[in-house]
Amino acid sequence: MKSFKNFLIEDAQEFTSAATSINKTKLPEAYSTIHKRMGWKPDTTHIDIGGGKFDNAVEFLGKMGVKAHVYDPFNRPEEHNQRVMKEVGKEGADSASLFNVLNVIKEPEYRHEALKTAHSTLKPGGKIFISIYEGDRTGQGKQTKKDSWQNNMTTQAHLPEVRKVFPNARIEHGIIHGTKE
Repeated sequence: MKSFKNFLIEDAQEFTSAATSINKTKLPEAYSTIHKRMGWKPDTTHIDIGGGKFDNAVEFLGKMGVKAHVYDPFNRPEEHNQRVMKEVGKEGADSASLFNVLNVIKEPEYRHEALKTAHSTLKPGGKIFISIYEGDRTGQGKQTKKDSWQNNMTTQAHLPEVRKVFPNARIEHGIIHGTKE
C-alpha cells in the first residue's frame, strides 16, 4: 500500500498546508471537547493523523494514561512516521484523530486518502474523531497563504466524505466521530 505521504507527493497535492501547524503551546480545541464531553480512556493508544510538528497533544493525552502518537507526512521526518505506523500497526490504535486537517486539503481524493489512512490505523471498534475549522463557512475554498489552503466548508458539509470511510459517522459537540466496523 502506498503511504499517505507518497500518495500526496507522487500525485502532486497542490497545497501541503504544512505551515498551518501553528499550535506550539495551544491544543486543538477538539482535544478539550472530547475530554469534557466524551472522555479519553486510560491505557489506550491514540494516533493523531496530520497532528503537526508539536507534541503538546501527546503530552496532554499522556497525563490521562493514553499512549499518543503523531503522524504527519509534511511536518515530521519519514523515519518518525514509519516508526509511528510500525508501533501503532502492531495492534491498531483505539482512537485516531484528524483535527483541522480535512479543511486544509483542497482535493477530495486526498481528503479521502487521509480518512483511509486513519481507518487503517484503527483496530476494529476503534474510534475516529474529526474536527473542522470552518473558515468563513461559504464553501468557497481559497489559498490563505503560501502553500496553504482553506476549504471554508462546514463540519456538516464534510460528513458525506467521512461516511464513505466511516459509514456510522455523526456529529456531536461539533466533532465528527464514528467507529471502525
